Amino acid sequence: MTEQVLRSSIEHLHGPEEVDYEPDELVVVSVVRDGRPYVKTFVEHYRSLGVKHLFFLDNNSTDATVEALKNYDNVTVLQSMLPFTEYDVLMKQYLIGRFGRKDRWCLYADIDELFDYPYSDVIGLGSLLGYLNSNSYTAVAAQMLDMFPEEPLSGRGGNLEDEPLKERYRFYDISNLTRMSVKKNPRLRNNTLESDEIEIFRDGIENTVFGSKPLRTKFPLVFTDGRIKPFDRSSHWVDNAKIADISCVLLHYKFLDGYFHKQAAQAVREGRYHKNSPGWTSFDKYLEVLDKNPALKMKRESARELKGVNDLVENGFLVVSEQYMMMVYEEEKEEERKGAGGHAPPRLRGDGGGPEDEAAALYRVRAQAKVQSLRARRLEQQLEKLRKQELLEPNRSVEKLREQNQREVERLSRILARVRKKNRNLKQRNRNLTQQLQSIRASRSVRLLNKLGRIRARVLGRG
Repeated sequence: MTEQVLRSSIEHLHGPEEVDYEPDELVVVSVVRDGRPYVKTFVEHYRSLGVKHLFFLDNNSTDATVEALKNYDNVTVLQSMLPFTEYDVLMKQYLIGRFGRKDRWCLYADIDELFDYPYSDVIGLGSLLGYLNSNSYTAVAAQMLDMFPEEPLSGRGGNLEDEPLKERYRFYDISNLTRMSVKKNPRLRNNTLESDEIEIFRDGIENTVFGSKPLRTKFPLVFTDGRIKPFDRSSHWVDNAKIADISCVLLHYKFLDGYFHKQAAQAVREGRYHKNSPGWTSFDKYLEVLDKNPALKMKRESARELKGVNDLVENGFLVVSEQYMMMVYEEEKEEERKGAGGHAPPRLRGDGGGPEDEAAALYRVRAQAKVQSLRARRLEQQLEKLRKQELLEPNRSVEKLREQNQREVERLSRILARVRKKNRNLKQRNRNLTQQLQSIRASRSVRLLNKLGRIRARVLGRG
């Protein structure tokens, strides 16, 4: 009944009502209300990422959001005036069901969320989706990362249209994240989980500043195979999915200075968010903190400036697998080959013990070494956090804390020792394979083949 009410309430305002797209292409869907400051950055970010089309369901905006969206050709705008608190999940499921074609990928993102993935500077969107397709994955975990400015949230007024989000809101803070293995979460019991490394995140800078305990993990990228259930009982979960062996990021630009204060006040006035409701953020708590500190500054000593998405892989916020890293190295080598005018060695996937096999083995070892190194770093961070816990909780007995943490410290230390040993062995194998490959490429026969290849290219060029 509610689905029928929603469908009958929807009006088409702009853009094509259907868009065909291929298995290695992507569409984005979003429910939006009063998101005018975000429109330009949102549309241009996903366009630069290579997204085929964006579909918006406007929910009674009053700030020219719809008019701004109508300026773009690769955008479709629908509208429904139904109350968001009652139809939130249903609206999102409707968009994916209507515009996510069968056996195709679809990404849901709120207007203040910019999706990105590890090594997107090397791996194109089509290659990412091809990787997911080749492994029959049907969902990808994404971690929300709150972005904030260097300056205080002063509550500045003025025109916030087309706010330069990436330039002004460059800082993030992951020092207060609470982590739990994705495999230990009962909400994901009906999913197939490919990685032991992916975690569920809570808290973060929002907890540090406002005292709330938000869930930071979502599954926004889904493959509509007819089995998967996006937004299973909430906006954060998925059901019946095969979850990929990497995690991605949703750069979250909620704290938009004066706009943030305005939105919080409006939400409280309208009763759209309730303080004790599970899954909802406490906007009245936001107002309380903002009113007490009009020049609130979110940037603290533990904050970092985001230079690129790969920073988040290096500091353990995002996870990659060995197989994914092999693809990254192969793509890098392919770019080198193109940059060398096609004269560099081709992509190496041999099967006869020649140079191609040596190179493929080298990629594999490099990938293994990289992933093990990242894993060691995450383990070291967990150990350091456990050791600091004694100082962060002065009201609890140090002896009691040591007793509680001892087993976990010992367990993590054993794993870390194994990882470090494996990493040392991989680095030695990497050096050996590199030397072998250099020797093969320096051999007379390989030099002759390369020379013949260049002569052939010149002859064909003259033809």
